[in-house]
Amino acid sequence: MTIHLPTEVETSIEAVVQSGRFATVDDAMTQAARLLLLTITQEQSRLQPVARPPLLGTMRDAAEELDEIVAGAMKRRREGP
Repeated sequence: MTIHLPTEVETSIEAVVQSGRFATVDDAMTQAARLLLLTITQEQSRLQPVARPPLLGTMRDAAEELDEIVAGAMKRRREGP
């Protein structure tokens, strides 16, 4: 793969490599590409709607269980502390 970068970007990357942060320009560009892909993935996950079960339908499906919970809470409330 061949890429063409603006001169100032290329100069900055070469300076970072010469500073010892990366062994080669290829290593620096590999890290840059990984960070780019991570950013894109994170942006996409933020933009996708979160799938949530319908609350009302869930409540209907568990109506008996909810009745038991409410009855138990009311009984404890009447009995006091």
